[in-house]
Amino acid sequence: MKWTVLMIALMMLACTSSFAQLTTYDQGSQYNGDPNFSSVSYSVSTTGGAPAPTAPQSVGSLGLQIPSDVLSTSQGPSAQEQTQTLISASQDAAYAFAPGGSDATAVNSVYKMVIAPPGGYAPNNLYISYAPRTVASCNLYANLPLWMDSSGRGNIWFYEWYPSGMLNTQYAGYVYNPGWYKRWFFADTPGWHILQYYCGGWSNYAYIYVYGQSAYWVNPNPVYDPSPYPYPYWDSDITYTYPPTGHTYYSYESSSATY
Repeated sequence: MKWTVLMIALMMLACTSSFAQLTTYDQGSQYNGDPNFSSVSYSVSTTGGAPAPTAPQSVGSLGLQIPSDVLSTSQGPSAQEQTQTLISASQDAAYAFAPGGSDATAVNSVYKMVIAPPGGYAPNNLYISYAPRTVASCNLYANLPLWMDSSGRGNIWFYEWYPSGMLNTQYAGYVYNPGWYKRWFFADTPGWHILQYYCGGWSNYAYIYVYGQSAYWVNPNPVYDPSPYPYPYWDSDITYTYPPTGHTYYSYESSSATY
């Protein structure tokens, strides 16, 4: 009788553990599609001498919704721009990317809200796709221009928080004069990405939601990596196998899932 009771208890414990794991996975899946999911711990750990940032406010706490207009750009970074971490630009160029006519009036003012670090002071400005936009959405593998209006000179450090809360910090270079600069965002992971930079002071936060199917394998490293990057350079389905996990990646247009 005691053995029977013990076996039942062990089975119940196993079921509880499996349910907890499933619940955790479901929450992670919901985060990719739910703009109000806020149970993410944002890292503030940096390397290379980069100033430590303040963890950004979660999408849920700000009440942000995924922008209904999915941004795209017909012109990605040129071969020269792909090799540069920072590109000299101008205010006119930053505003010229904005849509014209009826498309301009349709853009929600919430997408242009300035979300500053604690204390409410941000001497530098950061915009997505065009000035003065700060909240946007795009498709997986999209390239979007980022416009940086720096108020001073000094080292520029760029910060990107991934949907998991991981922080990627990159040194973008030294600028000798205040002014406008440009760099490119590469959408390599589905979910919300939060961006910021530092140059003698902090910029506002910028929020980008990346649409994408979680069943597809995406490079987990927070750097630009063109392999696998089959779309839109091939017309037929191409598959890749990612050795560390054994997952098979199918080209973007394939209807097959990752196994």
